[in-house]
Amino acid sequence: METPTWPEALTKFGMPDPLEPARAAPRMREALRNATPHMDVRPPELAEVRDLDVPGAEGRIAARLYRPNGADAPGPCTFFMHGGGYVIGDLETHDRLCRRLAANSGARVLAVDYRLAPEHLWPAGVEDCLAAFDWLAGPGADEVGALPDRLAVAGDSAGGGLAAILAQSRRTQICFQLLIYPLLQLVDRRKAKPKFIEGHLLSSFTLDQIVRAYLSDPDQASDLTVSPLLNNDLAGLPPAHIIAAELDPLLDEGQAYRDRLTAAGVPVSYAVGKALPHGYFNLTAVLPGARKIVDETAIILGDGLRG
Repeated sequence: METPTWPEALTKFGMPDPLEPARAAPRMREALRNATPHMDVRPPELAEVRDLDVPGAEGRIAARLYRPNGADAPGPCTFFMHGGGYVIGDLETHDRLCRRLAANSGARVLAVDYRLAPEHLWPAGVEDCLAAFDWLAGPGADEVGALPDRLAVAGDSAGGGLAAILAQSRRTQICFQLLIYPLLQLVDRRKAKPKFIEGHLLSSFTLDQIVRAYLSDPDQASDLTVSPLLNNDLAGLPPAHIIAAELDPLLDEGQAYRDRLTAAGVPVSYAVGKALPHGYFNLTAVLPGARKIVDETAIILGDGLRG
């Protein structure tokens, strides 16, 4: 007989489950927004930061355009999706990261605020990202100042998974993909991991809670727009840079995707943040060495955008 988790034990005795998604999500979102200014160093100045709204799957969604100094003429653009387990995160929590990516890549970044769970279950967020990307690659290119044939996708954690999904779905329209410690599968969440990588901002328990909030049925985890690592059709995908964290339960998934892309003939570069946990791209004021890795990764992104 399995031992119940502590939320299950609480509800058994009529007490509210503090991790019930509808109850927990608003508190977690507020906590992350409040913490963000203290976790990231001040980003570089840009020529322009502009809020706009773009087409989502079922209406307009918020987006933010970052234009670096010197990028006056139409040029390459990165389509960025924030992390947060499909439940938390927004334009504000990843604003400093996007500013840094734009400044050091020398190219525009368009970040999108896709719909989040548990209010909007899968595939709402995926469909928003696809719709917004299609707008950027089509009629939105002029408004953003983007060259439709020089578009990259990028994201961290869950956003990295979304970037991988977009690269698979729109492979002929994307010239580069940047996957930052990407969440690439939600099927195998309980495999044995070294204890030292559990609990550093992400754990097997957290992944279980993501499934609970994001999917209406756990069996949906095997869908390729939830777990792009399972896709066997990888030939012809755009070149990729995968950046990992050594102290991260997702380390194996990033390595496995690197190996599968390489076997399919996709050019891949790969780097690991040594002794760093999941989420360190947003922790440049806290973790020594994180800022240097972010800046170096942005340069790689710029090189990928320009071919």
